[in-house]
Amino acid sequence: MSRIALLLAALAGGTLAAPAFAADVVYEAAPAPAPMAMVDEPAPTGWSGFYLGVQGGGAFNPDSPEDLTLGSSFGNSTTVPGLTAGQNSGFPANTLGAAFGDNFESDFESSFLGGVHAGYDYQMGNLVLGVLADINALDVKQSFSADSNTPAFYRTERSLDYLATGRVRVGYTVTPMALAYVTGGVAYGEIDYGFSTDSPAVSGNARSNAAARAARVNEDEDEFGYTIGGGMEVKLTQNVSFGAEYLYTNLGSGDSSTTLDGGPFDGNNTTFVSGQSTTFKSDSDFDFHTVTAKLTYRFN
Repeated sequence: MSRIALLLAALAGGTLAAPAFAADVVYEAAPAPAPMAMVDEPAPTGWSGFYLGVQGGGAFNPDSPEDLTLGSSFGNSTTVPGLTAGQNSGFPANTLGAAFGDNFESDFESSFLGGVHAGYDYQMGNLVLGVLADINALDVKQSFSADSNTPAFYRTERSLDYLATGRVRVGYTVTPMALAYVTGGVAYGEIDYGFSTDSPAVSGNARSNAAARAARVNEDEDEFGYTIGGGMEVKLTQNVSFGAEYLYTNLGSGDSSTTLDGGPFDGNNTTFVSGQSTTFKSDSDFDFHTVTAKLTYRFN
């Protein structure tokens, strides 16, 4: 009996002591998770600096040039012995104007182009100012024709095989990686002029004869002109950009012409008018449009 009493007393004492023991236990809090490192995209480097690149595209003009003008020292309405009667031209029969009638045509031949460019930009906030130069190889032509009912054909051609420009550029950053701009400046290209005919009144062709004379070609082209346009450029990386550009270029009308002594007649002595002449000329500007895609490397 005494043993059972002692056992109950011991159990009761342990139960009363348990809360005090539990209060003395210290639990360590779980460590806070380490903060995640924030990864930022690299900041845009801007548009300031030098650049080099290549471009390719096309040159075209949807409008035909003005037709050739025909002028003679003796007047297009003057009767010339031996000329074939004119048709639908409004001139009296057997005159120079009647011999040609409305048989005048002109055309512009489009071309692919390709070349290189270089420049420098300086950025001030969203505004980007720059200068650039480029050169392109191309093969555009203005061709003119006049057909007389003598019969004979007369052809002139103005062609351009390279074009160089020097321009200023003003742009605005639509986004840090995209630039819209306008541009303009001076353009230069060497324009070649040529003339051909099968008229027996002109020497140097299969139908020439003793009465024929050589055509006098006056090649006088402006060659310098202007160009204006605009475009968009987008950075693919911090150093490489891709863009598209439109330009309108005008190299002027020039003063090239071809003069035939005595007029474009049938080549015999009865129709050749000594001391007189007939001139073929076009007053059209040598102008065209270009659209190019550009790939550029920037040293910034």
